[in-house]
Amino acid sequence: MKETVISLIENESENTKLDFKEEQYPIERGHIKKGEFLKDMCAFANLPGKEDKFIIIGVKEENGIAAGFKPIDKLHDQASYQQFLNQYIEPEIKFEYKELMHQGHRLAYFRLFGNDKAPYLFKQEYNDTQQRGNQYRPGTGFVRIGTSTRFLKRDDFEKIYAERTRIKDRSEDIDFDFKICWFTSPELRHAGHIKHLQIDISNASNASIDLDVEARIYNNRYLKARCAQDLEYKNYEESRSKSMWAFTADLDKMLPPFIYRDMNVEFNNRDAYSSYEITSPQKTEAALRVKQKGTVADIFNGQIALVFSRPAELKIELIVSSNDFPDGPKTFEYSFPEEEIQEFLDPMDL
Repeated sequence: MKETVISLIENESENTKLDFKEEQYPIERGHIKKGEFLKDMCAFANLPGKEDKFIIIGVKEENGIAAGFKPIDKLHDQASYQQFLNQYIEPEIKFEYKELMHQGHRLAYFRLFGNDKAPYLFKQEYNDTQQRGNQYRPGTGFVRIGTSTRFLKRDDFEKIYAERTRIKDRSEDIDFDFKICWFTSPELRHAGHIKHLQIDISNASNASIDLDVEARIYNNRYLKARCAQDLEYKNYEESRSKSMWAFTADLDKMLPPFIYRDMNVEFNNRDAYSSYEITSPQKTEAALRVKQKGTVADIFNGQIALVFSRPAELKIELIVSSNDFPDGPKTFEYSFPEEEIQEFLDPMDL
């Protein structure tokens, strides 16, 4: 973190999320400028966005740029600042106050972080002991705009509450993993040029998530994506036709008819790509639920079959919908280069 602060001093000018101060905020009782600390911390905490905000102490500035230093003799206690804040402002503002040595000078910085419960407001009246000091009433709030600070206005409150009620985009909570492997069914396990694409999904969050997922596998000259059950049926029928019982009444006894199972996957073959869409087994609102910190293996239930005539690039597109994606469906794109596919294929099978 100290490297970040030094970079801000050397490369940044004052802005909405950065302020330079020559001296520490006074913490002693009765100081005329003691209330400025409350005002500035309130203003930074009310800024939207997840980025850290910084107030760097001991820096002289000219036109917003660090131009020199005024070293700190003795660092004030963070606990005293926190107690002072908690006495007058709610909810609690999260921050740290740390010492920093730079070019032989003792500096310090406030880092405000994780303050996602705006608006932060005065909960009781504050009056400096001196006549010309700061006075803030209950319900007062501030926000930093550029390099200045102003009172919160009605528009600010509307934006703050709109942001708080906005659905969090949870698309970054999920991740996919891909495996190319052999089929285990008797109809396909000996077909070396046909591979199973297994797609697993994991949820890194502390809450379950409901999803609808469609996979698109793009076909090319040397690769065709097919439905595994369709290929199993085709190979099964070929085996039956070549069986020694093919023309006898005992055929169904020796090789019972192929039975299609409902794998909860809808397959469609188009010119450019083949699509696989998970369907809900119980007609629920979403087709797939991934538990908190959980993983669901092979979400397409073994139905993605890749038929190769030679090694070729594999392009995959996943279209994922969820009520937890406020901006609509998300598209995730992945690819396996030809060189990587070659590792999974035996030339004798092609």
